[in-house]
This record gives sequence, structure tokens and C-alpha cells, in this order.
Amino acid sequence: MTVVDIREKIPHDIFTSLELNSVLGKYRNQAAKTSSLLQRGDIVQIRRGLYTFAAPLRRETLVSGVLANQIYGPSYVSEDFALSFHGLIPEMPAVVTSIAMGRSRKFVTAFGIFSYRYCRSQAYPIGVISIGERQNRFLIASPEKALFDKVFFDQRFDGSDPQEYLFEDLRLDPDLTQQFDKQILEQLAPFMRGRLQKLHAFLEAL
Repeated sequence: MTVVDIREKIPHDIFTSLELNSVLGKYRNQAAKTSSLLQRGDIVQIRRGLYTFAAPLRRETLVSGVLANQIYGPSYVSEDFALSFHGLIPEMPAVVTSIAMGRSRKFVTAFGIFSYRYCRSQAYPIGVISIGERQNRFLIASPEKALFDKVFFDQRFDGSDPQEYLFEDLRLDPDLTQQFDKQILEQLAPFMRGRLQKLHAFLEAL
């Protein structure tokens, strides 16, 4: 069985070892066949148990958000990556940060660095949206939730000067910040304490 045959039976570009083994069912030693595919460069390992086809065989370009969701989950992309994705900050960060329901992890892959922060809060599902189409659909924080997550983990902000922190330190776009969804901010409000509460008051006043 060639990699083209395998591709015809696996409908998406990112797939697990279980999906691959189901296609390789006729092989007595599926691990050896997988190893052979990897050595020839027909498939590429993203992380243990997760693969993609070689670039010429992929149906679409791999999307960082999709990779982040697939590498470790349940999770959603957030913080600097999400803020950049939504156009709120000018730079695209080198590390794709996600919020996860499992323990904190970090994966250094051939497709980038993916970091996951553990979230134990009931605020986890608030402001999480699904974007993209077909196999490129993934979960990402809304602008409001991405900022909430950023501040929650960023100890540099002590709550004393939200304006300086947002527009000088983080370099958020002031015009886009004024367009924040107040309904999502209200849903997040009960989970904001201390310095986060001061941030909420500032955003509500914009």
C-alpha cells in the first residue's frame, strides 16, 4: 500500500496512529510500516501518535490553530496568538499558547512550539469560538477572552494603570479594544478579582 492509497482512505491531513492503523489493517507489523512511511518522508510526525502527510500530499496548508487543538486537548488557542489573530496586537508570537483542561504542557514540533496552560476555572468555555472551514476549523478565544487569559497569567500587570498596560505594554489597538463585546465581558466579570476587576472596570468605561 502506497502513501497515495493511504491518503485516499484518510479524509483529513492530520490523523492519529489509530486512524493510520485502521488503514494498515492488512499489515501484520503496522508499527514497521509506519516507521517505513516516516523514514521515506511520506508522513511526518507532529507529536507521538499524531501525524500529517508530506507537504505535497496535503490537501490544504496546515493551520497553527488546528495543530494546537489537535496536539493537546481539550484546548483552545488564546493569549498573544489569539490577540494577534484578531488584529489587536501587531506581532505574531513565536509560541502558540492555548488554554487546556489538562495539565500544563509544552510541545516543540517541526511545525512550531505549542504551549498549554491548565485552567481550573468555570470561565473556561466563556468566549470560546469556532472559526475556519472544513478541516481547518479550530477553537480560539474571542478578543475579550484572549485578553482575560493573558492578564490572568501575566503577573506584570498589578492593576494600577490598565491604560498603560493595554496600550503601551501590550500595544493593543485602541480602536478595536473599544469594539469589545460587552456581553462577553459581563459573562467574565464574576471571575475577575483584584487586578482583573480593575481591568474589567476600565474596559467597561471605554
